[in-house]
Amino acid sequence: AYTVDRRQLFHSFLAGTSSVLVASQFSESAQAVISSKYCAYGTGDGCEDLAEGNEYIRQLQQKSAANKEAIQREARNAYYMKNYPDWFASVGKNMIKKPDGTFMVVDDAELQKLKDENKVGLEYATTMGGRVMDLTQKPILVLRE
Repeated sequence: AYTVDRRQLFHSFLAGTSSVLVASQFSESAQAVISSKYCAYGTGDGCEDLAEGNEYIRQLQQKSAANKEAIQREARNAYYMKNYPDWFASVGKNMIKKPDGTFMVVDDAELQKLKDENKVGLEYATTMGGRVMDLTQKPILVLRE
């Protein structure tokens, strides 16, 4: 038969009580984070609070807001180029960036034809608005018009 002595009962009571206390404290701090004001790319209700009246921070927020699309496009392209080319290569396809910034997928024969016609070149990925070459990525095949 299973028996529980007073010591085991006391320890299980303490463990249960402490987990309830921790959970209640965690939920209060989590609620504070969830209800905090939002500021991303220099836009949102929380930007003014984050700037704390500092003009330099406000200028940086305005610059981020103006460059939002370029920053998002750069991040999206970096994600694509880090994750997809190897997968496409495993199925005999190649990802090529078109002049408008979108991507196309061609098989090895089509790629060779484009290379023979000198319509494909290499581009090295950049970051920080094009100021720094991103050496964590492989060169990108780019379609020339």
